[in-house]
Amino acid sequence: MIAFLTLAALVSAIPADLPFEKWFTAHGVQVEIARKPGSPPWLRSTAELPVGAEKVASVLTDFRHYAEFFSPAVKKANVLDSEGGGARLHFVWPYPFPLRNRDAVVSYRPERGDGGRLVLTWKNDARPGDPHEGIRIERVAGETVVEPLGPDRCRVTYTYLGELGGKFPAWAEDKAWREEPVQYIRAIRRRLNLPDVPK
Repeated sequence: MIAFLTLAALVSAIPADLPFEKWFTAHGVQVEIARKPGSPPWLRSTAELPVGAEKVASVLTDFRHYAEFFSPAVKKANVLDSEGGGARLHFVWPYPFPLRNRDAVVSYRPERGDGGRLVLTWKNDARPGDPHEGIRIERVAGETVVEPLGPDRCRVTYTYLGELGGKFPAWAEDKAWREEPVQYIRAIRRRLNLPDVPK
C-alpha cells in the first residue's frame, strides 16, 4: 500500500503538453494560462518568496488549517482522513444567492526531495459516504512546487485546472481565473506574516 501511494504521488496530475502563455503579473505573481478546446483552462502562477522552502512546505502540508489558510474563499476544508503525510479533504466554496455552493473531495500527496524541495499534488477523490454540499466539482487536479533558492528564499509554482463547477458568464470565469492564482500566493504570504507586494 505504501509503495502504491508513493508511486501515485510521483505521477503528475498536470498534462505534459499544456501550451502555457504569459497572461499577466499582479502582486509580484506571474500568471500563465493554457487553453485547450472543450476544457477549462489550466492556470499557473509563479512567485519568489523571501523565506526558506521548508517554511512554505510546512504551511502547505498543514491540512488541518486549510480553512483558515484559504479563507474567505473557502467556507469549509475538513480533513476526512490522512495517511503517509497526505490527506483527503472536503472543501466547500461559498457562492452568493441565488447560486449554490460548490464542493469537492480532494486528495493531497506531498513528495519531498533533496534540499527541501516539495511537490504537492492533488486530485478529486470523492468516495461513497463522503459529505456533500451544493454542486460537486468533479474535475480537480493540480500541483504546487516549492523550490529552494537559498536558505532564505524560494520559488513557488502553483498549477491547477480551472474547473468552476458549472457554466458562468465569461466575465465571471475570467475574474475567477485571474484571482485564484494570485490569491494562493498571497495566502502563503499572509500565513507566514510576510508583507504583501503592491499590485
